[in-house]
Amino acid sequence: MTRHLPEDVRRKQILDAARRCFIEKGYFPTRVEDIAAEARLSKGGIYFHFDSKRQIFETLVREEYRESAAFLAEASRAEGDFGTMLAEMARHYLEFFRARPDYPRFFMVMGEMAGRDPEVRKMLAELQAEYTRAIAAVIKKGIESGAVRPLDAEAVAMLLKGIVDALEGYIAIGVAMDTERLLAVGMEMLNHGLLKKDGG
Repeated sequence: MTRHLPEDVRRKQILDAARRCFIEKGYFPTRVEDIAAEARLSKGGIYFHFDSKRQIFETLVREEYRESAAFLAEASRAEGDFGTMLAEMARHYLEFFRARPDYPRFFMVMGEMAGRDPEVRKMLAELQAEYTRAIAAVIKKGIESGAVRPLDAEAVAMLLKGIVDALEGYIAIGVAMDTERLLAVGMEMLNHGLLKKDGG
């Protein structure tokens, strides 16, 4: 007999099981029966919490973005040196992805679905735009404080998000990374640029 658990705990159990199934099998081959077996529940137990496999997938996508956005919002409220804040944000993402390789691997499943399904593509585009605006707000804060040159904050945010997504992809396929080395070089590039100045 399935032990009774609080609804939020049971819901997380289903979502975690679904993520594992989507990563290992892909979205389309995964059946609700597979998710139920992975979660050690009946199909009825799955349908009690979610209407369909599609709803489970979309919930996973939105919750992953929500979790990252919550951290970004918290970081943007932090006081102190702007450069240090950026470095800590970068360290958080790199260490989180390295500790939880299932998240970057699910990111690849999301990309595959976006390539096949116009509705998923639209949802991801909206979430990416929302997240990029949140990064831009952090950049604007740096501009207002005088710590960042007056650049196009939205363009900078899109470039930074692209770097994060690329690193997430590297981690997903198992590329080994030296977090401290990446942070050191990244901050050096942010602080001093990439090109040598005349006479430098």
